[in-house]
Amino acid sequence: MSGAQPTPWSSGLVGAGRRPRVLFAHGRSIIGVAVSRVLSAHGFSVVQAGDAEQVHAALAEGGFDALVVDVALPGAPGFELTGPAREAGVRVVILVASVFRRASYKRRPLRLYGADDYVEIHHLGDQLPQRLRDHLGLGVSELPAETLREVFEVLQNNGDQRLNEESPESLAGLIVADVLLYNGDRVAEAESVEQARLAIASDLEQARALFAQVRPELVDDRAELIDAAFRKLVASLDSLPREGESR
Repeated sequence: MSGAQPTPWSSGLVGAGRRPRVLFAHGRSIIGVAVSRVLSAHGFSVVQAGDAEQVHAALAEGGFDALVVDVALPGAPGFELTGPAREAGVRVVILVASVFRRASYKRRPLRLYGADDYVEIHHLGDQLPQRLRDHLGLGVSELPAETLREVFEVLQNNGDQRLNEESPESLAGLIVADVLLYNGDRVAEAESVEQARLAIASDLEQARALFAQVRPELVDDRAELIDAAFRKLVASLDSLPREGESR
């Protein structure tokens, strides 16, 4: 009917009579609370997970339509959870870029490690709801402007806060996970970890610069920490499907 306001369960992949279920996985609970609020206002039912173990436990229970997961999730990078999500019947997987700050390595990803889409952390409030609705075949849903402003403030204020709270090793892993999100095509085409490192050498240098900006007292250790995190994460991607392979 023309002009009618769509309901969350009116069409698409989601069964009639229920709200689509989203598993939101992020290491900072305050981010999860903000995202749960905005997604609930858009007609979704949200379950939060704070680490990879909790994601696996939730997936084992089943019944999720979508997984939204931080690429630097504690316990395992979000890239590694796409496969288990598909096996659990999840239809839509969206990755969350882990770093709020602007960085030169950020560009539109050409490959998403088997996921369907990505959203930067500071756009979880204004972009994520409609991205989910689009992928699930649902209509447009409007959120009250005041709610959106409040959520945006939380995401903006806390999106980068954990950079100052992580251990040096975890901080390096978080930054590198973000770099890999934006370089999925070049990393996937590499035949070895060393080849992948050379392919995105300039972006890794930007990662080292960001690390030094956040933790200037560790500037002498930044190269070793970033390189170690890069090798560990790239090695973990070997088990993921390459472009064109079944997920």
